[in-house]
Amino acid sequence: MKYKKWAVGFLVFVLAVFGFICGMNYFVDPFGYFAFRGGDYDALGTIEVNDNSYSRFFKAEHVKNYQDQYDGYIIGGSKAGTYLAEKMSEIDGYRYYNMFSTVGNFNEYYLNTKYLVENTNVKKIVLNISGGEVRRFEAEHVGDLYKVPALISGKSQAMEFIDFMLKDVTVSLDELKEKWKEKGTQTFYPEIGDGARNLEKYYLRRDENPQKFTEKFVTNKIDKHLKTLFTKPSERPYYEENLNAFKMIKEVCDENNVELMVIIAPSFIGEMSEHESEDYWQFLYDIISVSEVWDFSGYNDIDLNPYNFYNEGHFFYEVYDLMVDTIKGTRSYEGFGTYVTKRNAYEHIEERKNDYYKLKKEYEETGTVKLGGFDDASRIR
Repeated sequence: MKYKKWAVGFLVFVLAVFGFICGMNYFVDPFGYFAFRGGDYDALGTIEVNDNSYSRFFKAEHVKNYQDQYDGYIIGGSKAGTYLAEKMSEIDGYRYYNMFSTVGNFNEYYLNTKYLVENTNVKKIVLNISGGEVRRFEAEHVGDLYKVPALISGKSQAMEFIDFMLKDVTVSLDELKEKWKEKGTQTFYPEIGDGARNLEKYYLRRDENPQKFTEKFVTNKIDKHLKTLFTKPSERPYYEENLNAFKMIKEVCDENNVELMVIIAPSFIGEMSEHESEDYWQFLYDIISVSEVWDFSGYNDIDLNPYNFYNEGHFFYEVYDLMVDTIKGTRSYEGFGTYVTKRNAYEHIEERKNDYYKLKKEYEETGTVKLGGFDDASRIR
């Protein structure tokens, strides 16, 4: 009899703990997983779809439930977050949704492309790539926020739901503490609604004091990164995997009559220390052998002006506007944005190499390179 009471008591205790964990994870919802189900922007309230939430899941849900509103999709890493859908539509009139994700990677780009082609009436995909992707092939090892949603990957959605119900409850407790601390003081930046990033907070900080902002967030590690760029060329092990994924993206699009436009995003020179090398130049050549690209990276005046960026890895809306205008042919800046095909790939990459070695010589002679200023024409307004 005592054993039976003990067993019942233990079972009640286990169920209570189980209920507590599930309740905390569901109602506190530290990842936004449960609030994001359905993918409805109007239902978000003051919940932000940002880098601190499972934005990948929200966007997957949104595409699933609102796909009839879109003709095209923007796929890429965090740099693509600047790509406003309305501006992109000026190129071809398509209605776009931005599916960018932080810590972008070719594996996820392929899975997104495959899902869109198989489950929506997509007409065009704009794929944004940058040097950062060569550092990895996937990002799920980084943490829960970087996992490809089961809806996209094809894994069990039921198991995904259970997984988020049973997450470590300390994450929910920490989230409650943060919400309590920030109560009444947190500034809310509403979602734009097209999947892109809301950069309002960066503009506000920058406008207070452009020089201090830029020195703190863009050029704060420039000396270290220039040294790496010109004395310790990067070596990355994932070129082959990424190239194969890119080939599969192109193949899926071609087989299903989906237009693919590839953009290589601008990169501030400090960030280029993470990938620039002879191997990376070969990788670019291999990419172009698969598909033509619009290349906005390199050592042009715009990429050498830190005031075009809100941190070392990301640029302001105005730079993106110029990119679209360049593609449309309505506005341009010398040296910024080249349409590269197999025909001019060798010439284009050789020019990039020459620019690199010119700057390397300048660095060896002066210990730095000349960057653009706030009042220079190379700061895009």
